[in-house]
Amino acid sequence: MAPRIHPHSAKQDSPVLAAGFSLVELMVSMAVGLALILVVSYTYVGSKQTFRTQETLSRMQETARFVFETLGYDIRMAGFTGCGNTATAVNTLNDSAAWDKDILNSPLIGYEGGVSTFPSGVAGNVLRGDSLTVLRGDGSDYTVASHNPSAASMQLTANHDIKQGEILIATDCQHTAIFQMSNVNNNNTVSVVDHNTGSGISPGNCTKGLGSPLLCTALGTPYTFGPGSKLLRMSSVNYHIRSNAYGEPALYRLRLGANSSGAATQFPEELAEGVENMQITYGIDAGTDKQVDQYVKADAVTDWSKVLSVRISLLIASTGTTTYTTEAQAYTYDGAAVTPTDRRLRKVFDMTIAVRNRLP
Repeated sequence: MAPRIHPHSAKQDSPVLAAGFSLVELMVSMAVGLALILVVSYTYVGSKQTFRTQETLSRMQETARFVFETLGYDIRMAGFTGCGNTATAVNTLNDSAAWDKDILNSPLIGYEGGVSTFPSGVAGNVLRGDSLTVLRGDGSDYTVASHNPSAASMQLTANHDIKQGEILIATDCQHTAIFQMSNVNNNNTVSVVDHNTGSGISPGNCTKGLGSPLLCTALGTPYTFGPGSKLLRMSSVNYHIRSNAYGEPALYRLRLGANSSGAATQFPEELAEGVENMQITYGIDAGTDKQVDQYVKADAVTDWSKVLSVRISLLIASTGTTTYTTEAQAYTYDGAAVTPTDRRLRKVFDMTIAVRNRLP
């Protein structure tokens, strides 16, 4: 017989209450989450700012490297005419004493900001700082096959890309002549270079002779550059700081070239944005031992042929409207302490460059 079970002794299921968060627990969780978000956000913003700062400093360093490389090549080659010091040299240009064409007498000359008178094309455009002019023969050259001085015509061994009006240097390492290309050569396919007088070019040649002594007559003193002589373009540039199209300070190069009408023309070229100031001093040889005795500013140089090296100091700033510091950062430049009104990054870069053609 089955046992009897009392009805009240049977086990009955009890309702299960769902677990949850109290208001206090929820508020604590939100506070902790918010704190974590703030920490992560602060770390992200800080890392991003550090990255931007480092990237900008790298760009400033790259700007300085490019400027020094460009200036350095010109300065080291100042006065180069294709050979060493030649026995004779003439400049047949009608304005041979102009600052951008006087390579035989003034291949390197500087101008002190606020003191010196800047040359034509530069005066009125300089924002601040010093200016430097360098003249040299271009590194690429052409070879003369034959030369007829009476016809004022040189035949080269290959076609060239020289334009009418460009300033050229001819040399055979015994004699050097500076003249202006006089023929029309717009198709870059001929191998002839003329150096005649006439109204087709400006400033033009005072003679077609190319010889020494220089006689500015129809023929002048004839001189024949024999086979193997070299023909180079003359590079004439002036470096200075001016404002670019965006109102930012930039290093500019005023380059001598020729326009479509055959006139020697100065072309401004922006090289590097953000260069706020450029101060230059010159190492001069006070004696005859080809050693630098002291560095002086441009207005203290009395004989530019005594300059053996150039020391350049650049003040480069970050560009644009981005701010990188919480307050203006004071800096010292050219012996003066400056507190700017903006929060841009600034850094000073210095380099000394030897005038290689003047060293033993």
